[in-house]
Formats: sequence, structure tokens, C-alpha cells
Amino acid sequence: MNGQLVFVYGTLRRGFSNHHLLAAARPLGGALTRERYALYLGEYPFLSRDQALCRVAGEVYEISQGMLMTLDALEEHPRVYERFVIPVVLDSGREIEAWCYFHPAPRGRLISHGDFSRAARED
Repeated sequence: MNGQLVFVYGTLRRGFSNHHLLAAARPLGGALTRERYALYLGEYPFLSRDQALCRVAGEVYEISQGMLMTLDALEEHPRVYERFVIPVVLDSGREIEAWCYFHPAPRGRLISHGDFSRAARED
């Protein structure tokens, strides 16, 4: 792999409003965070590092440096969301490290099961 890896858990996932930004990315598949976090749903999904509540579901993509800059602009890193490298476990069982965007002051409804896609279908 020559690009950056990114773990997406919200609107960048397949089928959601910002997924088009990953059109040129190489999908590695579904994944879960290794660590537990808190996922909230407000106007947007918010992931918090401050609460260890559940493993979060998402997808991993290999992206170019230019695409990472585009995602940073979308997430307003580092002013709004902050990007950190975290361990994630692919559906295949392989553990990798990938960038992930966190919000320092999440708000909204807690998604206790940690899956934005599932929560969106339930609404």
C-alpha cells in the first residue's frame, strides 16, 4: 500500500452524502475500531475519544495525500474535527492503523451500538 489509510464511520461511508469524496479511493472493506469510543448523531456524526463505550463500525479506504487534504478540509481539521491514527480491525480479522476523525465536543444522540449506518436506517 502506497497511500494513506482512513477509517470512516459516518457520512463518508458508502451510501451516504460525502462518500463521493472517496470515489477514487481503494476500499479495503468494513472494519471495527479496536478500542472503544462514543459515537453521537447530531447534525453530523461525532466520534469522541473521551468515553470508552463501544467499538465503532466503519469502512477503511486507501487514499492519496491529496484526498487526505480534501478530507481534512471537509472535517475542518484541526479546528473542528481532529485526525488521529487508531488501530482498526478489518472484517478479514487483520489489524491495521488508519486515520480517523474525532470531535472534541460531541453532541446529539448517543449511538450505543456504534454503527452510524444502522442508526440511519433505524431513524
